[in-house]
Amino acid sequence: MKEELLESRYIHCDESRIQVLGEPDQKGTTQNWMRVYLTDEFSVSPQMVLFDYERTRAGYHPVNFLADRFHGYLTCDGYQAYHSLGEGIIVSGCLTHARRRFDAALTALKKDFTKEQLKETVAYQAMSRIGILYKIEEMIHNKTPEEKYEERQKQSRPVMDALFEWLHTMEDSVGRSSLIGDAILYTLNQEAYLKRYLEDGHLSIDNNSAERALKNFAVGRRNWLFAKSVRGAGASALVYSITETALLNHLKPYAYLTYILDELRKMGAFPKEEELKKLLPWSEDLPEYCRTKLKK
Repeated sequence: MKEELLESRYIHCDESRIQVLGEPDQKGTTQNWMRVYLTDEFSVSPQMVLFDYERTRAGYHPVNFLADRFHGYLTCDGYQAYHSLGEGIIVSGCLTHARRRFDAALTALKKDFTKEQLKETVAYQAMSRIGILYKIEEMIHNKTPEEKYEERQKQSRPVMDALFEWLHTMEDSVGRSSLIGDAILYTLNQEAYLKRYLEDGHLSIDNNSAERALKNFAVGRRNWLFAKSVRGAGASALVYSITETALLNHLKPYAYLTYILDELRKMGAFPKEEELKKLLPWSEDLPEYCRTKLKK
């Protein structure tokens, strides 16, 4: 699965906390990290989710994972570590992260402002402009990447350029001590990355796909709370990778897992690559009882 992911030109990345009690030379309360990499429906490659356990959040982890094999667009949030991954990787930002900051600023004003007054605020107007960009994405969702690119040039680029031209007029008059100042400066700092989705119709306006991929992991974490050992965290990454990818490919996770484990047993210790490819979640050779009725 990882070999296939590294051949893609469009992937998403995000991370979430995990507590591992048995990590050497650290306190049991230390936060470790589970990073997720995925391809989406526009990646021109099989859809998959790969989880990777990491002791820290440091930038060398994605560097090691992607190595020199991946060359293309990486959609992610504004975490600085993603901006130094190598010349072959082009970072595309997440507009949802910027929108949330303006939403937080707007929410803080609601207790003191009327609805009419709120409409005059910078936070409300920023949210409205960003909302137009999302409305355009909604309308062109089913178009081809080539058609998306053309529509974004005609519709989205003028709105995006006007948004940043407007935000730049306030750049020198705000500070990060206020919620609206933080929202404006964060968005301006991410300008090049947030505009990047306009360059290619395969790219997404945000990183919501990666956040959704982490949702089941986050739900599970609330129940099992922590991993006992490093090997346990690695095992979780492996199982989540297989089951989440199975779901993306319209498979029944339990049926798929039992099938591939039985087939691997039959193959012996050194299976051939072509045999393993028949077991991948997107393989057409999988039996029908592994598939859901949602299969396209």
